[in-house]
Amino acid sequence: MKLFVLLAGAAAVITGLVVWGRTRPASPPVASSVLGLTSLPGQTHFDTLTIPTTPPDGGQASPTVTATPIPVAEVSTIALIDGPGELVEGDVATFTWHVGGPIKIIHTTTIYYGITSARGAFDDYVTPGDARYTYQLKDFLQGDYAVPLRFVGSINQLVPGTYYYRAYALIDGKHYWSGERTFIVTPIPKHGITIIDRPGTLSPGGNAAFTWDIYGPVTTTGFTAIVGGKQSKPGNLDAATDLPQTPYAIWTRDFVNGSYAVPLRFIGNAKVQDAAVYYFRALAFINGKNIWSDEYSFTVY
Repeated sequence: MKLFVLLAGAAAVITGLVVWGRTRPASPPVASSVLGLTSLPGQTHFDTLTIPTTPPDGGQASPTVTATPIPVAEVSTIALIDGPGELVEGDVATFTWHVGGPIKIIHTTTIYYGITSARGAFDDYVTPGDARYTYQLKDFLQGDYAVPLRFVGSINQLVPGTYYYRAYALIDGKHYWSGERTFIVTPIPKHGITIIDRPGTLSPGGNAAFTWDIYGPVTTTGFTAIVGGKQSKPGNLDAATDLPQTPYAIWTRDFVNGSYAVPLRFIGNAKVQDAAVYYFRALAFINGKNIWSDEYSFTVY
């Protein structure tokens, strides 16, 4: 009979037993230890050795044949392991990627990202300047990095929008790119104030009734009111604009002291004496910021 043996270095795995006239298949390869060395299934390069044996009829034994393994060169690779999906404005975006292949020192790897997509596979001659990405992580742009290695980098202060990104490495003068992925940055939920109901025309000494809503994330406010006067201050008022910087005075005083959970709807009233055109807004003070509504007007005559 003939006995076939696969050798991985000095380790042997019995692969089959051939008996003259019939063949009995062997069990699948398992980890084996020969001469103190261990061989695991799945190793890729083997020498195949045929051991000569004498046939039952006393004929001539087959010659010993050794097959020389063909070496396969390792190639450099880059792959994204993890990245952001959906963020809120102000969150930190963290990326994880891996540079694989033969052991060597590289000097540049990063994440390139931007608001314009560059779909499809990138060949190794596509430079960062050829790609459509506007920004990059600064962490590993210059240095000495022994690969294979896993990298982790972060960015923050991203404005809301949709972003496209790839991992990148410069290896032996060639440009290696991962596939493209996407993440989204949504705006921070903001507080706002809007006037729901307001007077149109009134007689002198009449009662002006107002309804306004404060919306946004759950919190509390210690001050909200309708403020107004005979002088207009048009345009948007930002959070840094304080009441004394406007021509307005406080008209409704029901909610200027205390603690009020918002979102919430408020109702207040004010007396107006003189015939005139009045300009007014709703105002709330939340988390150290002034929240202003648009400006409206009504007439007393």
